[in-house]
Amino acid sequence: MSTSYQRPKICVPLTGRTTEELMAQAEKIRNSSVEMVEWRADYFTEIQDLEHVLVTLRTLRNNLSNKELLFTFRTTEEGGQAQIRLEDYKELCLSVCKLQLVDMIDIELAQAEFLGRNFIKQLKDTQTICLMSYHDFKRTPKDAELIFKIGLMHQMGADIGKLALMPQQLNDVLRTMSLIEKAHTFYDLPLAVMAMGELGKVTRVAGELMGSRFTFGYFGENSAPGQIQVEMLEQILSTLSMKDSVKEETNG
Repeated sequence: MSTSYQRPKICVPLTGRTTEELMAQAEKIRNSSVEMVEWRADYFTEIQDLEHVLVTLRTLRNNLSNKELLFTFRTTEEGGQAQIRLEDYKELCLSVCKLQLVDMIDIELAQAEFLGRNFIKQLKDTQTICLMSYHDFKRTPKDAELIFKIGLMHQMGADIGKLALMPQQLNDVLRTMSLIEKAHTFYDLPLAVMAMGELGKVTRVAGELMGSRFTFGYFGENSAPGQIQVEMLEQILSTLSMKDSVKEETNG
């Protein structure tokens, strides 16, 4: 039996605090081999000015027309840089998607549970892919709890699920690496899964083996513990790629 392996896409977060900083970062990424770019809008100092955000997004889309663009506002509860009211979070996400300038939007599972399935449907009706995420910066929950959360993502209507977890011991990393295989026993939701910190670095380069759809790297400033510099990440992924080395298992 042969196995099909898919190399994860590399996604680079933009963490500029001003439009000028964002465009400088985008210029460095535009001609790189990176497939995805994430705008971490919670870093943006003018995030409360929705019109400014949308104008900046349009400029960013024009500068990165050759990349998949992911829009993320990460709340402080899940490691983000800014606080936002639930109603403002909803308005921001809907406004961004209605412009149809991003390929994908990150919605935290906790926010999705508060705002409901109709909110997710409204986002998806704009033809924007909904990435639903869960982050735990303190621990790696038990497998049953994580699979339950993946089930919630599936029920809420996510197109892709993302889980970023903090390992406390080696076994946490090993469990994270096998999570996608376990989850797909119950749900067929595409997933991106990673363990954070120094201990979890191996998961950021083992996505092809794990079945993870994408991984995060950085050019200038990392946005999460354990991220790897892009050029190094590209080299490691190429070296570890199993695409051309799939073996057939035979009997006799």
